Amino acid sequence: MDFLTHGITGVLAARTLPGGHQRSIMIAALIGALAPDLDAVGKLWDPMAPITVHRIATHSFFGGAIVALVVAGLIWHFSHENFARLFGGAYLGVLSHAALDLLTPFGTAILWPLSDRRFALPQHHVIDPIFSTIALTFLIASFKSKERRTSLARIGLTGITLYVLVTGAYQRMAVSSWHGLMESQGIKPIRSAVIPLFPGPFRWLGVAEADQEFYQQPFWLYGSSPGPSIVFAKTKEDLGYAQQLKAVQLFLNFARFPWSRAWSSGTFRIVEYRDLAFADHPLGGPLALQIWLDESGSIGKMELGHRF
Repeated sequence: MDFLTHGITGVLAARTLPGGHQRSIMIAALIGALAPDLDAVGKLWDPMAPITVHRIATHSFFGGAIVALVVAGLIWHFSHENFARLFGGAYLGVLSHAALDLLTPFGTAILWPLSDRRFALPQHHVIDPIFSTIALTFLIASFKSKERRTSLARIGLTGITLYVLVTGAYQRMAVSSWHGLMESQGIKPIRSAVIPLFPGPFRWLGVAEADQEFYQQPFWLYGSSPGPSIVFAKTKEDLGYAQQLKAVQLFLNFARFPWSRAWSSGTFRIVEYRDLAFADHPLGGPLALQIWLDESGSIGKMELGHRF
């Protein structure tokens, strides 16, 4: 989920705790809900950090507890409030962050360090205005009504849970719709999936792999029928020289629907690997890895991101 929704939901969850109305505990929950994404700084020294570092250690049960301890310690240093309550608020914020990220396609390694496997219930776009509106509405209401602040916070969390369940039902409808669209176009997939698109939960992306190509098609659950799918032909070129690179292996291990292509630019051979499951991102463009190889096969430049 987006940065703002993480903070709102973390504070809303903290207000259900005993003493959760205290400013120090809410601050602990807010910082705890935002702190896991500090792992994004890994890209300063590792271009592959978005898939090798992000949503792993700081988003896990164990790593999140360490993050919460640090947050609680910093706030305790200034406030000298009850440390256990500060830790509880911070850890609840971290857990709310991980729970929200579990609902998006990128996935979260919640069992790290026992496992680096990413778990996901890919039914919400990273920006979900309905989810954010529910959380913000009940958070504001809990501040305005001091007598009912705890009950309003709990009602808000209940509303969020119900919305998640409803979106799960829409996801199953989207799967059925995508199967129908493939059948109508004569597509016989080896495997397929649906990915939530902004603004959700009525807009989805269907992705499928067949023997010779990939298919990708955005569609709405309600409204006019979409046009034909976008076709991505599987490359015939032998990319074995690039397949041996560690960065490529990391990307292929992460990608759900990896598609590749290559072309020449001056003295460089550019190889691109794209995950077709990530076609819609707030930063723009699909998730792609581009590698510039010179005539000797050495890497001249490498970029991982959404800008291509």
